Amino acid sequence: MKKYIKQEVIRLLKKYNTNDPEELANRMGIMIINMPLGSNAGSYRFIKKKRVIFVNSDLEYHQRKVVIAHELGHAVLHPKTNCCFIKNKTLLLSSKVEKEANIFACELLVHDNLLRDYINYSLNEIANAEYLPLELLELKFN
Repeated sequence: MKKYIKQEVIRLLKKYNTNDPEELANRMGIMIINMPLGSNAGSYRFIKKKRVIFVNSDLEYHQRKVVIAHELGHAVLHPKTNCCFIKNKTLLLSSKVEKEANIFACELLVHDNLLRDYINYSLNEIANAEYLPLELLELKFN
């Protein structure tokens, strides 16, 4: 499945010429709605034949980017399944759809050659420098 997801991300990158999750969602016709969501970072919903990503308006820029990438994974891989991203939890969940959305997010946000840019750095140091969750880097490189 990981290979299929990577191929799907590559296809989208070529088609839309961007790896910015918000721009990609917009180009794909996926609506993004910002609103207070309490402890939820975001969610994906299929409403009246439309794909909609809800993003917690309290998130910082880099958190928002990761959440949109994750929810975009649901929109692409599970278009008719409603999913919720819980702050600090979803990257650790073991359900199949959440794992697949995480793989999608890591393939979209973490380029294959990133480790070459950070020779002799730990994954934790790279995560901090790139403003990415450590879990995404571990998913990509471990």
